[in-house]
Amino acid sequence: MHIQYTGPIFNSSGYAKIKFFFTHLSKRGYAVKFNHIGNKDDLKFNGIEEIDKVKEVSKPYINVMSGIAPQLRRDENASYNIGYSMFEANTIPENWINFYNELDEIWVPSTFCAKTFNRKDLKCIVKVIPLGFDDKIFIPKTKQNNIFTFLAVGKWIDRKGWDLLINAYTSEFVGDNDVRLCIKTDEQSKSKEDLIKEYLTNDKTSFMPRIMVNNQRVSEATLPLFYQEADCFILPSRGEAFCLPALEAMALGVPVITSDFGGQTDFVNQDNGWLIPIRMLKHLSERLCKINSAYNNLWFAEPSVKDIRQIMRYVYQHKNEVTQKSKIAFEMAQKYTWDKVTNIVQNRLKEIEVALK
Repeated sequence: MHIQYTGPIFNSSGYAKIKFFFTHLSKRGYAVKFNHIGNKDDLKFNGIEEIDKVKEVSKPYINVMSGIAPQLRRDENASYNIGYSMFEANTIPENWINFYNELDEIWVPSTFCAKTFNRKDLKCIVKVIPLGFDDKIFIPKTKQNNIFTFLAVGKWIDRKGWDLLINAYTSEFVGDNDVRLCIKTDEQSKSKEDLIKEYLTNDKTSFMPRIMVNNQRVSEATLPLFYQEADCFILPSRGEAFCLPALEAMALGVPVITSDFGGQTDFVNQDNGWLIPIRMLKHLSERLCKINSAYNNLWFAEPSVKDIRQIMRYVYQHKNEVTQKSKIAFEMAQKYTWDKVTNIVQNRLKEIEVALK
């Protein structure tokens, strides 16, 4: 049976990573027709040669689309319709339900998302299909610097908890010269200095500990260079459907500090990292809800700056434990190579094909 996949392919968004399921299936002999949607800002990635192998899809075929609910459409010519979707709050928006119910099945990246999608009015099947990483480019290497480095990677939005992280770090590490916070994001509309000042609650610019920011877009192959120079990855996010940067850090043997709320808890635990306790839930900022109206009136985690400070200080002072958890983090990540998670996709497709006969 042929497969038609529609979604972002040539950009660096989280949804664009889903293409790797299908480039891997193509390499395994599946006939996959790719349809790109969205902008094109990244034309280089492992598996790009698979994109144009199949020009037209033949019946019978399975239709797979990725994106948020309003972007998903049923293909009446397909034998089966699947949507790959995700969400970061306690539940999905009510006005998304009808879009999902037009499909036969929804794939989500984590058990957290499966709970988020667990609603009585959602009639389609929900299956957990985790994301993965490319073990051909995410290869552990020896760290080259001696400065203890916290690394954060993510989109520059309130949901990622940048305000919490920046204020926790700048408050806790004043006067410490052998530590730094490195931030990798792609927000190019503001200067590096303005990005930091945006989230500072007080004027600490004259005595802040060291912060380094890279806000330029980089290629998929360049990204591992940032992780390789880190001792610990940190992202006190208010909500994550999966948190691929945390997995990529672990793939390079970098243990993770993150919130005990979200899809990352499928692979981050107290054995291979540090979970920030969540003592309260709250609605997201009005600013972010204006950017994404789907977030209105939904509940997200609210990690405390105090807890973040305490965990960062503990990690900084217990470097032997960081080394121990580094090994366990690496071992956990190896369960999520694209080859291994594509096995899950392939097995599910075989089940669907059998059911359709």
